[in-house]
Amino acid sequence: MSLLFRNRCAIAVTIVGCLLFAVRLPNKTLAQSIDAEQPPAAAPKYNLLPPRGIEIDSPSRQALQKRLDELSATLDEAANRSVDAATWRPHVAVLLRAVRLAITQDLFYKTSQVDDANKLLDEANRRIAAATDGKRGLELLGFDPDNDSLAQPLVGGFVSRIDDSFQPFGVVVPAGYNSKPASTPYRLDVWLHGRGDKTTEIPFLSERMTKVGQYAPEDTFVLHPFGRHCNAFKFAGETDVYESIDAMKDLVPVDSQRVSIRGFSMGGAGCWHLAVHDPTHWMAANPGAGFVDTIVYQGWTKATPFEVTPTMQKLFRWYDVLPWVENLNDTRVVAYSGEVDKQKRAADRVVEQAENLGFKFPYVIGAGMGHKIDKDSAAAIDTQLATWAKKVTTLPEPKLQFTTYTLRYNTAGWVRVTGMQEHWTAATVEASIEANEGRIELNTTGVTHLELDFSRSGWAGPLTGIDLSIDGEKLDVVDSGNQPGFQCRLAKLSSGDWVVEHFRTKELRKRPGLQGPIDDAFCDRFVIVLPSRPARHGRVQRWIDRETEYLQQRWQRLMRGDVQVVTDRELTDDQIATSHLICFGDFSSNRYLFNVADSLPIRWTRNELVVADETFDPANHAPVFCYPNPLNPDRYLVVNSGMTFREFSNVSNSRQVAMLPDFAVIDVTDQDDSIYPGTIVKQGFFNEQWQLEQ
Repeated sequence: MSLLFRNRCAIAVTIVGCLLFAVRLPNKTLAQSIDAEQPPAAAPKYNLLPPRGIEIDSPSRQALQKRLDELSATLDEAANRSVDAATWRPHVAVLLRAVRLAITQDLFYKTSQVDDANKLLDEANRRIAAATDGKRGLELLGFDPDNDSLAQPLVGGFVSRIDDSFQPFGVVVPAGYNSKPASTPYRLDVWLHGRGDKTTEIPFLSERMTKVGQYAPEDTFVLHPFGRHCNAFKFAGETDVYESIDAMKDLVPVDSQRVSIRGFSMGGAGCWHLAVHDPTHWMAANPGAGFVDTIVYQGWTKATPFEVTPTMQKLFRWYDVLPWVENLNDTRVVAYSGEVDKQKRAADRVVEQAENLGFKFPYVIGAGMGHKIDKDSAAAIDTQLATWAKKVTTLPEPKLQFTTYTLRYNTAGWVRVTGMQEHWTAATVEASIEANEGRIELNTTGVTHLELDFSRSGWAGPLTGIDLSIDGEKLDVVDSGNQPGFQCRLAKLSSGDWVVEHFRTKELRKRPGLQGPIDDAFCDRFVIVLPSRPARHGRVQRWIDRETEYLQQRWQRLMRGDVQVVTDRELTDDQIATSHLICFGDFSSNRYLFNVADSLPIRWTRNELVVADETFDPANHAPVFCYPNPLNPDRYLVVNSGMTFREFSNVSNSRQVAMLPDFAVIDVTDQDDSIYPGTIVKQGFFNEQWQLEQ
């Protein structure tokens, strides 16, 4: 018996048998079973993303399906016989999944893509045979050592930690790779692609198997993440960028000090955001075009399609680049814009903001260019990056200057912010080290918890000890880590004094990876937990049914993922331990919510819904929120919500932003307007201790 129910095993619940299973049937919801009242009017229509494809002839579809089924069975058999299937299976399965998704989601956009699908199946068949013959790594992916004079484009796959789906990436092997020792560490450029509504898995893989791409620098591997197709490498797309880098490191030795982030158009927007949020991860950043905010890029400076509340203004700080520009001091940047490109304004604004802050970086402008990179500009950019790649970065970094608005992004070099006075208000750290003398000086604002971690450089400090000053205070510190290099944790008391934290406390507070808002839960592993009985009120149940189905469809189509779904009766201890739980239902219909209801900050009964100092009619309202799971405070419990950006965001990646904070109360009698799941009657953030402000 799961630990979830051991303390409540005496509770008996009886409901009509057919209702127990109705929630799992897509064509018959619980709400339809208990109340015939019509749901709200349909939401406004926005184009699907990705769009629906063309009809392909039945014989071609059937032939593809037959081949797909046969190869899937062959792959299973080969993997079952292999002792290291986990190392090679994703590189095969990702090809099969691409074809499967195109068939099930109608994603063929040209009749020629049937041939492309068959080519992917041919490659999958070749890889199964190669894996059986013992080939691994780049050789399995099709690298030809006899053709080493040219750069070679290949494709691979990895298993997403978020949803166990097989996600694709492309890689370009540099010319001359085979002539160097296998242990040679290589520079790695990560190239983020532009928007292509129809560039789903088959077009992406087909292109990456045949084209080198915009850049192929000498002695450099180029990694092309798929990034969940079309989200500007945010949310799950952002996670995939880092996972594809890890997958690349499994294939070849990568010099961690020479990894650059690059991109153009949508990829340029992704490059800006990854550069300002995680500056010291990159040797350099090379953004081209793209966007750096929502309001200005969308032309909403005079009027907006939804109310920009103070809450929404804070949420914009997640992905708006300009508030974070100072972090570019901690990396190298060479930006690009076409002289007459409408998207040039994005880079112009970052350059202006940097100059206002007192620093500059190279900015290449393509003469007469629109939304395109000209050859001369590309050559100049490559020359600049090659020059930087020859310079060894000093570790540990002598100076760091880092600003964050959320603990999702909390690290610069050897400094890690682990606690803030108030989320979405700037927290800053200015850090300097004289490594030879063993002196560290830190100056902070808005920071309550801080970690110093020198494991990357291995710096252990002098034998005489470390001279640490933080905000003018002198502290005696000792190494408290278990890795090479000095590590320690610091905490700020309510009095304002700093102390060394010798043990990790169990206090409930916002911390990295558990700081909200709701959308944050979908950047890491999650499982959807469905209720086994109906909610107390029919309107609420119908809304729950709609949102449950919406999340699953949205994740499968927009985020190109696989959904992990269980009922509250099927939930396991392992899932509680390893996953964020996305629970649908009210506090009586979902057994998990019922068992933890007393530990949640929102009260929801048959007669009232109480949030802070306000009470709402529970027959017409439902809460959505994220909160540390009471049975595993290292993971989120999300109630009645998926990703909060809806069809309204399909128009532009700049609209794909978090639309709800940590919690909200929804009027379920109002329609989904493709911006919100109903009328928002209350919303806000929990404080730093995960409590509601009265």
